[in-house]
Amino acid sequence: MHDAPRPRRLHITGAPRSGTTLLHVMILTCFDIDGPVEAEQRLRKPVPRDRRLVCTKCPGEVEAAVAILKLDPRLDVICLARDPREVITSEHAAYPGRYFTNLRVWRRAARAAARARTHPRFHIVDYRRLVTEPDVVQVELMTAMPWLRPLRPFSQYHLAVDRPNAEWTPAMRNIRPVCPSSLGGWRRHLSRLQGQLTRHGDLADELIALGYERDRAWMQLLDGVEADLTPSVNTETPSLRRRLKERLPRLRDMALYALRNRALIVTARS
Repeated sequence: MHDAPRPRRLHITGAPRSGTTLLHVMILTCFDIDGPVEAEQRLRKPVPRDRRLVCTKCPGEVEAAVAILKLDPRLDVICLARDPREVITSEHAAYPGRYFTNLRVWRRAARAAARARTHPRFHIVDYRRLVTEPDVVQVELMTAMPWLRPLRPFSQYHLAVDRPNAEWTPAMRNIRPVCPSSLGGWRRHLSRLQGQLTRHGDLADELIALGYERDRAWMQLLDGVEADLTPSVNTETPSLRRRLKERLPRLRDMALYALRNRALIVTARS
């Protein structure tokens, strides 16, 4: 009887609109991934087992990913970190005319990532560095995960995409050379930013702590700006029932992951 295949799994997550699709495409095209899963897929879902390395991606499940890391020693998680002002002013082509996510959702992801920051298999990638020095970030990932086999530099990922996945284009708008043009785009959405601060509270101290700002001077841009309180696609202020529903998936996902990967986890730990 043959031993059960024991693929290593690399999962990409982060707050919605933090750049997870861009990094996912980069990894699938620039590393030797024999088990690529192009469509968005949660950790709990089954993946190919007859592979050396499986790569999946799903934003919005940082909490579940952090919890599942404790279960499976063959799982590595990459978490995208991005200036929350860019996250909350980013639009998704699938929802024209609407902002996708909000500060409440970003804060949940940021808190979960902070708790796992020192875990050896939890790797944080800063979006700003990804689009300004992609090849340096790639080398850092290979240093942290030596089993990654490079095929081409991150800066050349767009040359390898000859058949864009149906989910990639709406999320990224188009496949193009990596560039920092999206940085600072929040300055064109000051009413939206003012509305989010009105709904969810001051952000200045968090930006300083995370290194996105040196002081509170940037807030002068909001003087006299009318707040846009239009709701995001993601719920702004969930009811108690909705909050419970948001937390239950983490427990469900942990249980399902453990059940579906029980043999692999036991073998990997032995």
